[in-house]
Amino acid sequence: MSRLSIARALNASGVMGATLGTAVSLIGLLGVIVTTSTTCPESIGSARCNSAGFKAAGLAVCGLIGAGCAGGLLMAGHVVDPEA
Repeated sequence: MSRLSIARALNASGVMGATLGTAVSLIGLLGVIVTTSTTCPESIGSARCNSAGFKAAGLAVCGLIGAGCAGGLLMAGHVVDPEA
């Protein structure tokens, strides 16, 4: 494989990873908003809503970490071949 094809593969995977990470982060943030005490139904209970909020926040953080790692792939692609 040439350096150009490796750099393009790294760039493409970085863009796809960043897009997926951002989408997961936004879904997690939406989950945090939905599980606030003002929007949580009384039939579920505050403890379950609180637990779901923590899990949604963890999902948002994982999405942001994934998007940051995808940025590393983009940088690696530019290091391999700056013209790609």
